[in-house]
Amino acid sequence: MSAATTRTDVGAVDDFAEGSITALEVGGVEVVLIRQDGIFYALPDRCTHARYPLNDGELLPGKIKCAHHGATYDLATGRPGLPAVKKIQLYQAFEVDGRVLVEVQEA
Repeated sequence: MSAATTRTDVGAVDDFAEGSITALEVGGVEVVLIRQDGIFYALPDRCTHARYPLNDGELLPGKIKCAHHGATYDLATGRPGLPAVKKIQLYQAFEVDGRVLVEVQEA
């Protein structure tokens, strides 16, 4: 059985400031939406190291840093930086006609 995909309109492009980190719920999944250098990224709102939320983290060039233990995640690949060793899942986030859509796969 394959996983279902949910595509959700989460708001207008202008609703998300450059350099922003926004906590959202998409299809019952807690997601953090990031806008950096005009590109949108979406990933689970939980660090793979200790399951802390990432929405209160710090945005670094190309990465998000967990505020609790300093683990980082590459926004393009999901690759972790210590103390995290498990890659974070990435969701599709894209613009369509001035709107931001996020696509998550449900288990």
